Amino acid sequence: MKKQKTIRIYSLVIITGFLLTLTYSCKKASQENSTIQISGIEFAPNYFLKNGAVVGIDADIAAKAMQNAGVGFTMSMSDSWQNAYNATLSGPNKALLTTAYTLERKNLFKWAGPTSQGMYGIFENGNSGYIFPLAIEECKKLPPIAVVRNWMETTTLENLGFNNLVYYNTYSEALAAFMNGEIRFIASDFFHFTSSLPSGFYLNNVNVVTRYRTVYYYIAFSKDVSDAVVNNVQNAIETLIKDQSTVSIVKKYLPLMPADYIPGTIQLFTEFAPPNNYGTGHDTTRKVEGSSVDVVNEIQLRTGHVNKINMSTWNDAFAIAQYLPNSAVFTTARTPERENMFQWVGPISSNRTYFYTRSNSGLSIETLEQAKALQSIATPNGWFTHDFLINNNFQNIVATSLTSMEAFNQLIHGEVQALLLPDVDVKWLADKNGVPMSDLTQHMEALNINGYIAFSLSTPASTVQQWQSYLNAMKADGTFQAIWNKWFNGIPMP
Repeated sequence: MKKQKTIRIYSLVIITGFLLTLTYSCKKASQENSTIQISGIEFAPNYFLKNGAVVGIDADIAAKAMQNAGVGFTMSMSDSWQNAYNATLSGPNKALLTTAYTLERKNLFKWAGPTSQGMYGIFENGNSGYIFPLAIEECKKLPPIAVVRNWMETTTLENLGFNNLVYYNTYSEALAAFMNGEIRFIASDFFHFTSSLPSGFYLNNVNVVTRYRTVYYYIAFSKDVSDAVVNNVQNAIETLIKDQSTVSIVKKYLPLMPADYIPGTIQLFTEFAPPNNYGTGHDTTRKVEGSSVDVVNEIQLRTGHVNKINMSTWNDAFAIAQYLPNSAVFTTARTPERENMFQWVGPISSNRTYFYTRSNSGLSIETLEQAKALQSIATPNGWFTHDFLINNNFQNIVATSLTSMEAFNQLIHGEVQALLLPDVDVKWLADKNGVPMSDLTQHMEALNINGYIAFSLSTPASTVQQWQSYLNAMKADGTFQAIWNKWFNGIPMP
């Protein structure tokens, strides 16, 4: 009898477990097949109404990706960003388009993308003679800047310490105030800004003051949406990028959009720091070149897909690669302070770094104490050289330049007594500016740190390993040496 009772209990457990599993499976299948309710706000050219239908860059790419992934969806226009944002946070089965992926939002949603790129800038109605890009600290001294309350463009400036902001409840209100001269400056996404202005207004009336942040817009799914759905949509977006479908969609709304402003499968960032990486030309002739650029593009050729390289300021590029999935910044000095901030591929460059002065100055720098006794030392803001000076308690740092070229010119024009830069940078800058190296004195070596490609920690380790293996193969088959000799013949490879 006891045995029979035991069998009944055991059978009941099995049946109950089966029913629970069946219920969970049905629930999961039902969830994965549920229609996703997509919303957004009027934000041309990304998401807007035309003839009663929701269209735009993000709308079209999301729709195509969802269809290709076999995911049912609806699209609607929300009356406010905050309402749409809160609804997506709450769920269920919600998604929000044109959502900037940020570190603060990372764990609030599930993400697929990017569907587009945004560039935040400060613009002037008229031209007061500000030279682009105006340093952020100088922008804080500008007359009042129009912003839209709670937008990412605004909160970024708030976090940077701006106190000269004038708040509007809607973008149309801020834009109207800017256009009618009520306020002279406005902070906005560049593409949204130019798409919202009347034809000809931008070219005839607007001066670009600075660019202060690059963002990537994603589909933000509510947390209840299954990983399978999100992954399928992500894979569909990457396929659209690789087969150039996203380019076609963007060109439909922005025919003159440069291809390197359209997101790739990996977002690659660099800065103006010749000869490793720098930009040449303008508009349609604009190119990104340099020794490290050649290495990165060769690695990409071997992976089977070449992504465009974004030229940005160092601080912007360095910040993005610390949080954005599938992103990297180069050429990045691999310092102990940065070791755990990134995944590393390299080395791809050398950074033998020295103090430099003008030869006619009569100065001598044989120790760090002598360097600290100088009145001023220039180096680019946020560089590893800047970190070195800070970490060694230098009190004479002039890090107001955003590029190595600006820092070099500070020395040449007599604005500072010394310069801290790698030797290959100084030689290239001197050649380009027609400055004989005999006019400069190279002093003690301060640093000797190799440069790498720094991938975000949220980039799949398999991607990083693939890039490193291809770089290793380039060094084994002579390709890396050929690139190196093209730029630095006679200088030891890293």
